[in-house]
Amino acid sequence: MKKVLILTTIFFAITTFALAYILLFTGTEMVKNEKDTRITVKYAPDLRNLVLSEMRDYLEVISEIQQGLAEDNPEKIYKAALRQGDASLRDTPVRLLKLSPLPCKQMGFAGHHIFQAIADSAKTNYKPKTTIKQMAALTNNCITCHRTYKVASE
Repeated sequence: MKKVLILTTIFFAITTFALAYILLFTGTEMVKNEKDTRITVKYAPDLRNLVLSEMRDYLEVISEIQQGLAEDNPEKIYKAALRQGDASLRDTPVRLLKLSPLPCKQMGFAGHHIFQAIADSAKTNYKPKTTIKQMAALTNNCITCHRTYKVASE
C-alpha cells in the first residue's frame, strides 16, 4: 500500500511538472501563418516601440471620438482628433521617415490628415454623420495599412 502511494505521488509530481513546463515555456512560441504575405518593415527597437505606441494612441483617440459621438459632444471630438492631427506630424523622427516605405508613409500621413479633418469639422460645422463617414475612412486606412505591413525589430 505504501509503495502504491509513493508511485502515485511520483506520477502526479511528474505530471504536474510536465504540465507546468508546457504551460510556462511552450505557450509563448509564435504561431506562424504561412498565408501572411504582409511586408515586414524593420525598425530599430526604439522606432518600433514608437510606431506601436502611435497605433495604440490612434485607437485611444478613435475611442474618444466615438464617445464624443455617443454624447453628441463636438468639443470632445475636437480635442481627441486634434491630438493625432497634422500638428502631431512635427514630432515624427526623421529616421522613421527614412526607413518607412513610401506607401506606408502615405497611409500614415493620410491617417493624421483625416484626424485633422475630423477635428476641423467638429470645431466649425459639427455633423455626426460627417464624423461617422470620416471615421469610416480613417479605419479603412488603418485596415489597409495593417493588411499590407507588419513591424518588426532589427
